[in-house]
Amino acid sequence: MSSSSLSPGGRLSGSDGDSPADSHRREKRRLSNRESARRSRLRKQQHLDELVQEVARLQAENARVAARAADIAGQYQRVEQENTVLRARAAELGDRLRSVNEVLRVVEEFSGVAMDIQEEIPADDPLLRPWQLPCPAAAMPIGGAMFHY
Repeated sequence: MSSSSLSPGGRLSGSDGDSPADSHRREKRRLSNRESARRSRLRKQQHLDELVQEVARLQAENARVAARAADIAGQYQRVEQENTVLRARAAELGDRLRSVNEVLRVVEEFSGVAMDIQEEIPADDPLLRPWQLPCPAAAMPIGGAMFHY
């Protein structure tokens, strides 16, 4: 059994000295470790590059979705504004119809001639809402699937 000690250079030296086979094995192991570390760094760099590409792809997709959402929100705002104008116009026309009907009633009362007075049209008249189906439609799911295009 040989005693081993650590030499000042940090190498393990035995009392019987280093054989060329031991030295060759150590050098081979050192090269193998160096190559393994190089491959590990390369794998890490490839993984980092893939993550950077995925971040860029996700940021671009996020920007597209945000732009689409802003576009849809703008369309919604325009439709809401148009609906507000149309509701105001419908209220105005309803007021005018009531005024004309009052005038016709007065004319009918004083002239004795029967007038064809159009009473207010019921709000649930399907002709007033051509964009709605006469029967209820199945509910449409709203959520993340709405933006798949």
